[in-house]
Amino acid sequence: MEASDQIKAENWAKSLLERTDWVILDTETTGLTRGDEIIQIGILGSDGTVLFDSYVRPTQVIPPSAIAIHGITDEDVADSPTYPEIFKQLQTVLAGKIVVIYNAAYDLRLLRQTGEKYRLPMPGIQADQVECAMLQYSAYVGEFWEDGSYKWQRLTGGDHSALGDCWATLSLIKRMAGC
Repeated sequence: MEASDQIKAENWAKSLLERTDWVILDTETTGLTRGDEIIQIGILGSDGTVLFDSYVRPTQVIPPSAIAIHGITDEDVADSPTYPEIFKQLQTVLAGKIVVIYNAAYDLRLLRQTGEKYRLPMPGIQADQVECAMLQYSAYVGEFWEDGSYKWQRLTGGDHSALGDCWATLSLIKRMAGC
């Protein structure tokens, strides 16, 4: 483990906790591939306040493989708003915020491809204002792959619901900061 990388990760977490201009975002989806889309979005404020929590009705059936992970069924989302119906609210909540995501590359890809289905841009997220908590935590833990990169770590304490995983991410940031 690179001690300096662990210290950088600790400092990243401490720095976040000193600020209020950030949120934590998480999604649940119909799957992992290019055609999949978001079916749940949760956003917490830096103090743990729920800023957004909604199921999202997809354009496709939720496959059993995805249901096995997060437990969200077609019946759960049947009366939920569509992505275009929540888009403006997402823009408002995310505008001007640093967005912290556990596995940012995945959630950003799903936000992008869900938006593309409806010809909508990213909802107020600026690329230079996204922080990946998973990459920071991986450096903090310090386990390496054979290629020398940090091994990605599972999110502990999450329950595969969007808000549950947001709260788990907030807890992890606090632990990294020594709180």
